[in-house]
Amino acid sequence: MKSYILSLLLVFSGIACCPARPLPKAWVRDSLPALTERCRQLLSRAYMAEKLIGETRSLPGWEGFNVRLYEYRTGRDIRTGAPKTGRVYLLNPEPERLARWIATTCLEVKGSLGFEYTDRLLRWIRGQSGAQFPVRGVVYEAMERPGRYEPYVFKDGVTVYVADNARFPADGHCTPEQLAFYLTLTDADLKPRTGRYARICSTTREQYKAAGGRDEVGDSDSDRRLAWLDTVRRLYRRAMKSDRNELMIAWAKANL
Repeated sequence: MKSYILSLLLVFSGIACCPARPLPKAWVRDSLPALTERCRQLLSRAYMAEKLIGETRSLPGWEGFNVRLYEYRTGRDIRTGAPKTGRVYLLNPEPERLARWIATTCLEVKGSLGFEYTDRLLRWIRGQSGAQFPVRGVVYEAMERPGRYEPYVFKDGVTVYVADNARFPADGHCTPEQLAFYLTLTDADLKPRTGRYARICSTTREQYKAAGGRDEVGDSDSDRRLAWLDTVRRLYRRAMKSDRNELMIAWAKANL
């Protein structure tokens, strides 16, 4: 009876949830350590996890999770001639958690724990996010031109857009006041749309819905609703206590 009630609650909350398929004991014994080591190496290169400023378990929306505040510096920016400084709250997975997400995803989506699948998924995560999950703050990236570091404001693992244009740097160089503001963002501070992709796998709304997601999150074109933040936050919070990352599985069902 309790299981039935829980299933109803999950359905009406807009989530298609399945229990994680257990990883074979022999694979856990023989292969998980190697995948965990590769994940450890990836996370050790997380460029935003440079200087730990503090930790909190009471960040609004993330209560109970050990969210870490980091300060980091970019490479030399071609416009300023100097590095830029960013501040961001991160909730990155531990290496074994990331390895288990990857393995469970491959097993569920491909029915296999073959190296070709786990390797491809790990490489995708490396290229998309480095397994870094920005809870709140600024992410500097030089995507369009080497050395030109542009600021992207993040909330709940998704790019967001500040409603007050004066709070965003026209020259791409965030002031200390702007950096502090991004760490305290609420939905009321944002324009009514978000970026397309959810960390750590660049999952889209379309992939989420194709995998069974029921939340009304809009689409990746003209209807990029703020509700996507709620969905990503809820699913990532769940993943941090599980071997199963539903956002990762949604991406893999479309691409792996």
